[in-house]
Amino acid sequence: MLSRLSPAHYLDQDIFAREQTHVFRKLWLFAAFRTALAEPDAFATRELGGLPVLLQNCGGEIRAFENLCPHRQMPLQKDAFGQARMACPYHGWVFDPEGKVKTIPHEQRLYAYSPAERKDLCLKRYAVREVGNLVFVNLDSEPLPFDEQFNPELQRALADITSHFGAQAVHADLPARYNWKLNYENVLDYNHVPYIHPKTFQPLLREGISDTRQDVSPASDPLASGGAHPSTSSLAAQSFWTRSPIRIDSWPWHGAVRRYGDGDFYYNFFLYPNVNFISLGGLTFLLQQFHPLAPDSTEVRFTLCAAKETRRLPALPAILWGHLKSEVAVLHEDLGHLEALQSHLHAGAPRAKHGIYEARLTAVADTYLRLMEGNAS
Repeated sequence: MLSRLSPAHYLDQDIFAREQTHVFRKLWLFAAFRTALAEPDAFATRELGGLPVLLQNCGGEIRAFENLCPHRQMPLQKDAFGQARMACPYHGWVFDPEGKVKTIPHEQRLYAYSPAERKDLCLKRYAVREVGNLVFVNLDSEPLPFDEQFNPELQRALADITSHFGAQAVHADLPARYNWKLNYENVLDYNHVPYIHPKTFQPLLREGISDTRQDVSPASDPLASGGAHPSTSSLAAQSFWTRSPIRIDSWPWHGAVRRYGDGDFYYNFFLYPNVNFISLGGLTFLLQQFHPLAPDSTEVRFTLCAAKETRRLPALPAILWGHLKSEVAVLHEDLGHLEALQSHLHAGAPRAKHGIYEARLTAVADTYLRLMEGNAS
């Protein structure tokens, strides 16, 4: 079964530009953990779809704006995370929760805007959707209905597991020299684990990684056995979750948190187009986002937190950084191989020849190609 995608889909700058327009500026994109925006005026800044985005706690509601002052295009917030009102650091303009300019220092003397001109002095606003402790943003002026991208059963599962997030999280960004699609395809490809991670991840798995979707019965998920039917390439079908038994060593801090679930399982959520969200035993929660920078360049964004504390853990930041270091080490094993794959691609290279176990990669490619044609349905 030949791949639907040619080498050009991983190499071509024009195709990459179309992806930004037809995929990342059309779909709902993960933007931040809600816990990071809990305090008044808390903010987070991200680049999404090639655009600067500001998420701001406005009186308890998370809102998203283009992170550009309409005066001279200075970013309102420059740090990745923080707590500050929406005010431009360049000339002191202050904005209200709707994104409209509230005050301008020495406005009449220095600017003398007409009423019509002043009315247009506002931040571009984007749609926001919260699912549990995950915040998503849509950059399109007419956002795709959320249920068309993520089915309600998946949303309920996400809301349930993310309700166990603790307040503290750690973040890291890792540059990688490969196309973002290679990373998403890699996390869907459970068959690489014994060969790429024989000493780090594979020994923890009791029965291998399950490919059975948890939001449908195994009998109604033909992709789990390599089959296919027309609906499997729908947009919503590309986001799902699985659960696999895993060995988890006991640590003293485990007794100080309220874990999710009913045992030692590896929970794996695939959120199309570019997120892999996992939990080890409902104790730690790691979200990886494969952020495209160029046809051959990706920034892997890590955000990790532990389950809610039942008693205070002064050492929790150090614990989280230790876990994140281990997760990054596993990704480095993938990274070396994916960078080698990318570096050897060329325009005349053959397409991948998929086996039946890679039916999910084919379904993702079908969805991607439909999006690139301007059809999200």
